[in-house]
Amino acid sequence: MTAPLDHDEARRELTSMLDGSVGAIPLPWLVEHLMSSYADAGWPLLRDAGLALRRRATSVELEQLELAERPKARAVAGRYRTRRHGERPRPYHTHLHTLEPLHVACDCPDYLKGGLGLCKHGLTVLSYLGARPRVLARAHAQPSAPPPVHWHPIPPLLGALDRLAAIRFSDPAALPKPLRALVTRASASAPGRLRPASLRSPAARRGTLEQLVALVERHDPDPALAAIVREAEAEQDRNDRLLLPVATQRKILRRFGLALYPYQLAAVRTFLATGRMLLADDMGLGKTIQAAAIAHLLVESGRISRVLIIAPASLKSQWVREWRKATPVPIEDVEGGPAQRAEQYASTTTGALVANYEQVLRDLPQMQGYAPELIILDEAQRIKNWQTRTAQTIKRLDCPYRLVLTGTPLENRLDELASIMDWVDPTVMAPKWRLAATHQVTQDGSREVVGVQNLDTLRARLAPRMVRRRRADILHELPPRTNTTVPVELTNAQRIEHDELNLPVARLLAQARRRPLAHAEFLRLMSLLNTQRIIANGLAQLRFEAVWPSLTPGGAQPATLQALATPKLEHLRELVHSLVVEQGRKVVVFSQWRRMLSLAQWSIGDILEGHGHRAAFFTGRESRKRRTSNVVEFHDDPAVSVLLCTDAGGVGLNLQRAASCCINLELPWNPAVLEQRIARIHRMGQIAPVDTYTLVTEGSIEERIASVVATKRALFDGLFDGQSDELRFSESTSFLSTLGRLYDAETAPADPDELLDTGDDSDSAQDVHVEQLVTAADETADASPASQALLEAVDIRRLFSELEIIPRSDGGIRIDASPRAAQTLGALFSGMASLLERAAGNEARP
Repeated sequence: MTAPLDHDEARRELTSMLDGSVGAIPLPWLVEHLMSSYADAGWPLLRDAGLALRRRATSVELEQLELAERPKARAVAGRYRTRRHGERPRPYHTHLHTLEPLHVACDCPDYLKGGLGLCKHGLTVLSYLGARPRVLARAHAQPSAPPPVHWHPIPPLLGALDRLAAIRFSDPAALPKPLRALVTRASASAPGRLRPASLRSPAARRGTLEQLVALVERHDPDPALAAIVREAEAEQDRNDRLLLPVATQRKILRRFGLALYPYQLAAVRTFLATGRMLLADDMGLGKTIQAAAIAHLLVESGRISRVLIIAPASLKSQWVREWRKATPVPIEDVEGGPAQRAEQYASTTTGALVANYEQVLRDLPQMQGYAPELIILDEAQRIKNWQTRTAQTIKRLDCPYRLVLTGTPLENRLDELASIMDWVDPTVMAPKWRLAATHQVTQDGSREVVGVQNLDTLRARLAPRMVRRRRADILHELPPRTNTTVPVELTNAQRIEHDELNLPVARLLAQARRRPLAHAEFLRLMSLLNTQRIIANGLAQLRFEAVWPSLTPGGAQPATLQALATPKLEHLRELVHSLVVEQGRKVVVFSQWRRMLSLAQWSIGDILEGHGHRAAFFTGRESRKRRTSNVVEFHDDPAVSVLLCTDAGGVGLNLQRAASCCINLELPWNPAVLEQRIARIHRMGQIAPVDTYTLVTEGSIEERIASVVATKRALFDGLFDGQSDELRFSESTSFLSTLGRLYDAETAPADPDELLDTGDDSDSAQDVHVEQLVTAADETADASPASQALLEAVDIRRLFSELEIIPRSDGGIRIDASPRAAQTLGALFSGMASLLERAAGNEARP
């Protein structure tokens, strides 16, 4: 429940927050505007609105925005345009309606989805007026009035969202008769609005939109109103192109090579009604087949010609194989050098191309030239972090129809889901700055997240653009799954190495509670946590370079295994002997680390060879051709009974017709990663009971991970699979706080000289960064997780822009950097050096 707001105190706080950051704009204008927009929502939301407005004011200064066009005849109210200093005017129109109350409308994307009723172009106009007292006096002397029809830019906090419903009519009686019949009466306190029935059905909405388009075309409207109506018209035109009679759909789908289950057919028809959709079905429900059916319908009906599929590199060949089984629509894998790929884009006029995420970064202009009409984004959690280059590049791909596939649209935070939805429909979860204050429940007196609220609103806004079904609800015939945790004891040698790291981890966490961690400290914390996880696997993995050359094939004898202080290998041998040799089953073995899988292959080699079996790899170390060949052999060759996978094989790979057992050599931080692994075999098409085994080292970091996993799972289940409007976590979800509790027993005071008390226990920014680094370990194979996460999270160009190159008299140069840039670049180069060192040694490693 929101605490009552002290309006006077709120005004003082907002004034202090904005003072010195909004140029010449009179502060009372902005403060009263924010109070009128968000005072009823309480201080947390009002505070975040002030911070969002301050960021836009900073952009005005950084971009050197100025006026390019002003109203004529000395008028102050009216149309403006802005530009960067010395550049052409921007394409957006900004209209100043009134100063009291403040009403400055704009047709730029930020105004339309920013939720502030102000954008940087409007702030530029206000700054111009605030700096010119005479012009300002003239503005107060001139009569001004709100527009007769305008679009209200502050979306409701709760309930479903329809941007056409935000149109306001101050004088409905003056409207043309057909439109007037669709609008409620206005009063002195409330303008008229569109009647709910006018937007309820597709036919009613289409008729209402026709009237609004005619209104916009007849008059010089509020620019935001015109933009909203034209966007709605464009969406209606896109959707109208997908209208296919049911009989036509059935006829075309008869040429589809696979039979669709009723729930799959329902998803196909939902897409035909929307044109842009997030398909978030549980893993194993056939998202690939549903996507192929949608593309088949659209291409075979002549609605579109060109499809682009973007998937992880490891899944491209699988997409091609399954696509060709299902539809005659041509498909090709984008491959080869730059010239060959460019030719593929240029020469393909009909059909589908399959590219991977890395190719999007290299081939964006060629993909844009290919002009796909439908883009299918597979494993879309790859764009969950909007700051990464991958996410930003994907979102530069524009196309009429968009289908996003992921079984894990949310893994840790709501802003991950918002980043994915931003490409499907940027209005669904906008504005992003409101997510925390609207949906997070915080600990009294702090910003520690202890729950989420208003989940009904999120579900209502996602519903038009998202389809999600659970395996438990759909696949009643799915065979049973038995999950077994295999406890593994720490050896004394492991315990000594593992526990030595508890104190430095605890010290870093203690520091994080008092001041933001530097990037180098982030990486240090990540390295310590990762090292503990490796030790939990075994000292043979920790000292792999020294141990591996001494291991001979077939030499996994009890004495040798015991000397390695890696007891998980002994448990693995027992499991493989029971499952493969005695039961005759095929097994998928997962580990985050290729080195651990190499040790696993060595440890079970004699068991497999002695009974005519062998193991194959599916990791980032093998070429794509080799991985494909290994998967085919795992399916078709009875001798290949074990597939050793890093998490490169935990996404999108279909193994249900080959294996019925899954062994996890360690517990990932993220429950979604564990489910992705298991879902490779426990999915549609599996006929045998499934057994999963997860090896967990007792008394190690692996036991501590379990509590982190539980909270993450609660957030996902509460939003997507629950029905309550609010969810309380058993403990705070702050990642640093959770880690702190896990290491409380070892916490020692940090050096007082190193601590800086900020007076604010909010650690949201560093918390997100640390969690990204830690969970990145579950999403990469073989590379340094810290380095890979940092390479994506850091804006390299911005960092280099902060460097100053100073020529010296002796012909050399001196590079000056801010402390922040120096720390970040130092950590980045250190990580890159580690990556290059590992890559250089790959040829000599298994």
